[in-house]
Amino acid sequence: MTDYVDSNLAVDIDQIGKHATPGCINHPGRETTLRCNRCDGPICPDCARKTPVGYRCVGCVRQQQAIFDTAVWHDYVVAAVISFVLSGLAGALMVRLGWFVIFLAPTVAGIISEIIKRAIGRRRGKYLSYVAVGFMLLAGLFNLTMWGIIYLAIASTTLYARLRSVSI
Repeated sequence: MTDYVDSNLAVDIDQIGKHATPGCINHPGRETTLRCNRCDGPICPDCARKTPVGYRCVGCVRQQQAIFDTAVWHDYVVAAVISFVLSGLAGALMVRLGWFVIFLAPTVAGIISEIIKRAIGRRRGKYLSYVAVGFMLLAGLFNLTMWGIIYLAIASTTLYARLRSVSI
């Protein structure tokens, strides 16, 4: 029977329900027409990750990011030691400068991040920024003054932003 007309084409009403769209690979109950441009799997808008080359599924994004994770175990130790020592020294000096800490903390954190990057051979790790910031905050426990806390707040966010891994 051809009672339904779609774009000037006759369509059999019995066949309309049979051409259902596929479900998302992570959420089978959600119908979608969006597909990953790498594996061609169906993905819903919640699972789609926008990349410069199109939308990808979470699994393909994780595979791609694993390529960038090149840090070895001792890189984390080096980052922790450098962050602890340099941040402890900088924090002790910064609290004496008063409100200048607002302007100098990002610069100091940028210098610390560059020293860490060069010491580990510019390798990247998923948790490298967390380790460096954690040990920066640990070193800051010795300078819990108002300006010390302001230094830690500004410097730790700068250090995190400079060391975080590539993310899509």
